[in-house]
Amino acid sequence: MIILPASYIIEKMLKEEMSKILHPITVKVFINEKNQSQTSEIISRLKKIEEISNDKLQFEILSIHNKNDLVEKYQIERLPTILFTDAEGKELIRYLSVPQGSELRPFIQALQLLSGEKNYYEPVLRENVRNIKFSKIKVMVSKSCAYCPELITLVSQFALGTSGKIKAEIIDICENPDIGNQYNIETVPYMVINDGSPIIGLISPYELLEQILSNGT
Repeated sequence: MIILPASYIIEKMLKEEMSKILHPITVKVFINEKNQSQTSEIISRLKKIEEISNDKLQFEILSIHNKNDLVEKYQIERLPTILFTDAEGKELIRYLSVPQGSELRPFIQALQLLSGEKNYYEPVLRENVRNIKFSKIKVMVSKSCAYCPELITLVSQFALGTSGKIKAEIIDICENPDIGNQYNIETVPYMVINDGSPIIGLISPYELLEQILSNGT
């Protein structure tokens, strides 16, 4: 029996998933250019994803040291920060880390949806969009969490299906330990809607919708 290396399997999976990107998209990545070792690693990881997208994906690398107006517009405070925005530049999803490990699949799935792939929850969200107030959902995760990818996927679908009414912020607490300490997080996934009461563990789509409708700002 031939055992294929994990790197080969991951690369094959990435190619298959990236082939599902329908239309060209651009994702903004804010970096600290002065931290050369970290910046090189980040760009290298993202370029690998970009290269297998058949020119359908572009990561726009933006340094906070270039007096970029976008830093102020999007209130970039942590690096790296990855932003999914719509055609008008409205923020939809913010990643406070560069996805890897178990976080990679929901990240790729969000890219697919941004490119126009069907969003399973869009019909339900359209029915309720008038009642949905502007909301910010923080999802705290870690790379070793078995349940985090499922919640990231769900929240990302909601953010991408509500025309900017819902903003999702995916926070890797291993990369941002001060945020984990701020919320006294002992286990993930850990979710907060508009800084309301925490929701720990998985939640169904309909429970999430109910929480958003009752916790909107």
